[in-house]
Amino acid sequence: MASRNTIQIYLTTVVAVVILLAASQATEARFTSLCAQTAYPALCRPLVKGPNPRRATHNTIRALEAKTKLAITASARFKIGNPTVAICYATLVDASFNLENARKSIRKRNVLSLKMYLTAAVSDYGVCVNGFIDSHQVNTLQNAVDELRKMGTNCLLLATLIR
Repeated sequence: MASRNTIQIYLTTVVAVVILLAASQATEARFTSLCAQTAYPALCRPLVKGPNPRRATHNTIRALEAKTKLAITASARFKIGNPTVAICYATLVDASFNLENARKSIRKRNVLSLKMYLTAAVSDYGVCVNGFIDSHQVNTLQNAVDELRKMGTNCLLLATLIR
């Protein structure tokens, strides 16, 4: 009789462990599915900390704001005498403004404005990158802004997942 109870306890424990593993994998799948849908998942994963697209978008906007400020500082040092960097500086300042408004829009739950401001920021980054390509310049600022463009593209996709 004792062995029958032991087997039942063992089977119950195994079933419980399997259910818990399946539940944790489902949660992890929802979490990773946000980044899996983006164009640049490697840039998304460090910023997304859960399955909530609103929070993921907000975290990405904050990271974009911080990196954009660094790029503005870097471009400010070299904008005199280099018209491509001067244009890039101006578009980065505009992108920073757009990101600030995007962050305000997400707090107000205004998804339409959020998408508009994020689209404008991604466009600003694109103008900067294209300016470097057209002038045949390759430098660290171009690489940084290209990464910002990719992160912005991810952020825009995350914003489309907000309900």
